[in-house]
Amino acid sequence: MPVVGTVPVAMNWPAVAAPAIEVDGSEKEPRGMSEEAFLLFYGQTARPLRGYLSRIVADASLVEDILQEAYFRLLRAGLPEAMTDSHRKNYLFRTATNLVRDEGRRRKPVALEEREAGGCAAENIAERRDMERSLSGLKPRERELLWLAYVEQFSHRDIASIVGAKPQSIRPMLSRARTRLAEILRKGGFAPC
Repeated sequence: MPVVGTVPVAMNWPAVAAPAIEVDGSEKEPRGMSEEAFLLFYGQTARPLRGYLSRIVADASLVEDILQEAYFRLLRAGLPEAMTDSHRKNYLFRTATNLVRDEGRRRKPVALEEREAGGCAAENIAERRDMERSLSGLKPRERELLWLAYVEQFSHRDIASIVGAKPQSIRPMLSRARTRLAEILRKGGFAPC
């Protein structure tokens, strides 16, 4: 699906949207979101999802591929129109997380220098490199947890749904991830303010 600015341009909405449901041989209305509802939802969620993916995926073009695939799968799933945007967002992030994990099994990570050459320039490259090095010392799941909790501000229940864990395990997992990040930062010469 081509993207113009921050909103996708659907080439053929019926072909992209969820297939129609057949009952007794007669085709009913397609399940899922209308084009207008999708565009509104996309406008609200594309930037946060892209930011999340950018922090856990090394390749900028792969971020865009996963982003598009996650939205495509959301549409093809035919989620009920009555489903809340919060539930759709959880489904979208969970799908994207699973796509990243699947891709991680197939690809070798790209070095930090290669990422900066192809990515957007940060205001302060030195700070960005320091943060990238610190975060690269974490396991992918720890990066996912920290991003979902502190950047996207998902609840523990939502994070559990996205990463495929039990809700009661999120608090200790986040605690370990924070402790690990603090150790990495201390070793890197960063002292708390």
